[in-house]
Amino acid sequence: MRDIEDSSVLNKFLEYTSSFESRFYDYRMRNQINPKNISKEVALVTIDDYSLEKLGVWPIPRSVHAQMIDKLKEFGAKVVALDILYPEKAPVCGPSSPDDTLATSFQNFQADGNRVFLAYTTGTSIEDSFSEVPVEMLNDTVLTRSSSDMNMHAYRISRYTFPIEKFVSSEVGLASIATYEDPDGIFRQSLLVLNVDTIYFGSLGFNAWEAYTEKKHEVKIFNDGTGELEVDGQKLELNNRGETKIRYLGGIDNFPNVHLYDLLHAKPNDPKMLKALQGKIVFVGSTALGAHDLRPTPIDPKLPGVLTHMNMANMLIHKYFYKPSNDSVKYSLYLLLAGMLIFFGVQRVGSAFLDLFAIILIIGTIFGADYFYFLPQGYELKLFYSFFCLGASYSWNTFLKFSETSKEKKQIKGTFARYVAPTIVDEMLKDPEKLHVGGFKRDITCLFSDVRDFTSISEGLTASELAHSLNLYMGRMTDIVFDTRGTLDKYIGDAIVAFWGAPLEIGNHAQYAVEGAIKMMELLPSINQEFIKLGRPEFKVGIGLNSGECNVGNMGSDRIFSYTALGDNMNLGARLEGLCKYYGANILISEYTLARIDRTKIKVRPIDKVIVKGKTTAVSIFEVLHGWHPMTLDPETHNLYLSAWNLFQQKDFTKAVDICEIILMKLPDDKPTERLKNICNKFVKNPELAGEDFDITKMTEK
Repeated sequence: MRDIEDSSVLNKFLEYTSSFESRFYDYRMRNQINPKNISKEVALVTIDDYSLEKLGVWPIPRSVHAQMIDKLKEFGAKVVALDILYPEKAPVCGPSSPDDTLATSFQNFQADGNRVFLAYTTGTSIEDSFSEVPVEMLNDTVLTRSSSDMNMHAYRISRYTFPIEKFVSSEVGLASIATYEDPDGIFRQSLLVLNVDTIYFGSLGFNAWEAYTEKKHEVKIFNDGTGELEVDGQKLELNNRGETKIRYLGGIDNFPNVHLYDLLHAKPNDPKMLKALQGKIVFVGSTALGAHDLRPTPIDPKLPGVLTHMNMANMLIHKYFYKPSNDSVKYSLYLLLAGMLIFFGVQRVGSAFLDLFAIILIIGTIFGADYFYFLPQGYELKLFYSFFCLGASYSWNTFLKFSETSKEKKQIKGTFARYVAPTIVDEMLKDPEKLHVGGFKRDITCLFSDVRDFTSISEGLTASELAHSLNLYMGRMTDIVFDTRGTLDKYIGDAIVAFWGAPLEIGNHAQYAVEGAIKMMELLPSINQEFIKLGRPEFKVGIGLNSGECNVGNMGSDRIFSYTALGDNMNLGARLEGLCKYYGANILISEYTLARIDRTKIKVRPIDKVIVKGKTTAVSIFEVLHGWHPMTLDPETHNLYLSAWNLFQQKDFTKAVDICEIILMKLPDDKPTERLKNICNKFVKNPELAGEDFDITKMTEK
């Protein structure tokens, strides 16, 4: 129940912020409209209050409509788009029907290749809609399309607004005038393409434009039901309802317009009418206050509905499209990122006044770039979200700075408790001076752990799967570090670095460290079982430990540092971890760590005496036997290995080989035994090679 409530709150938040973003954009776009930009291709005949008063009748008789069509032909209109519904027959009061007269006017207008388009709307239910596409619509107004198996949102044709048969049979074009408002009640979109029974039809503005340009266009439908219309190389996006956002030229003052009454009574060759109508797409629609066709739009809260179709036709003629939404989002993110980087850079100065000045300057610059470049180019930058993020960042960072001055100890605990043992946090809370950069000499035991072949593992997983696997593994292993009183130094990719014995003395730190390594290795099978259930690769891990004096403390700068350990003994621990794969061991420790642990509780076997890369002195290394190690499960093989090793040290290579072969019969995959056997065989064949340093291996790689 709580999840449902949270989801509802989130949806409400997104709805409100989306509305704010849209209205903020509306405001910027409205201020871009230039009253001097007058369309040269689209005109309007207004059925306005002035004309209605002069005509003195409502509804206007069909005979008057016929006179209007005849006048439009007389003054050279190329396309007439009627934002008027003709769903019923006109009353007959004489020898002929007014509908016959109007139908004849339609035919006469189109006789010279011009076009008339009549309007219809979409149905709201099955009952008020045609069960199938009216056959009269299957003419040249049908759009071709290129698509996948998907279709746009399906509509129905209203039977109550469809033109009467007499008009349809006069070969007029048919077009939809349906429009739908956005969730906040504003009409920003226009239904450009209408899907009815997988047949696609155009809107009034669209069909008028095609007739004007005398070109047919193809609508491309994508797999998600959205679409695209290409006009002379430019692409116009359509949503899955067949809508596109109107890029407004302006209101009624941005289009040539004449009153219906003035048109009807204009003299032949009237220059005003010729200038306004000749060669144009002429829309006819109501602008009267009582006609109930006024809609809230981004440019006018009471814009006559016919103006939406006119703006759409003008937009198509001039390819005055909005840029693809992905481009607008991309540039929004670029500007936001640049602003954030500049702001964070300024914040490093540490001046509150400079921070405020910078955020105001950044917001002002982005607003100016949008107003003078991006908005005129048709980009819909998401400035509300960008400014919200910048403002939130400024507020949050200001709050953090204020909080830091009064809650130093809380900050220390909240920060360091995430990556070091709780004992370190407690010590720093007692003495904040320990946060200063510097270190001290301390005898510690360090541990380096690494996942084998992690690169190949990562290539076979998705980013989320890899993150989940790594977090699961790291989390369990880090818990063991803390449980054995260790300190987490750092994570290096898939590697874990930890140490025992600092900042607090814990007694035999080598014992704690080796026991921690054993617990890590014994926990690994259960972690891998979880990976197997998820169908993911298992982790194979190598661990190296060394003990000795290191420099421990906060290393870095006064502003950025970490609690870490440095020194040659840390380097040796890292080298031992790297040798695990070479020797086929899970846990390797140095002779210095071996000397400090309780041999009655921890079993080991000698592996080699090596000179690691970068060193000149050999160090003996040993493998720790954990709970599921083969030699722990079969103690006899462990004893045999110790015997073979002693014989190797005594240069009795033949007997050592014999014992190694016995071990390999039981443990054929034991790499240290196989290696010992091969070395002894080499000396059996070439005894002269067993010189003074016969038992030392010099490494040339890390």
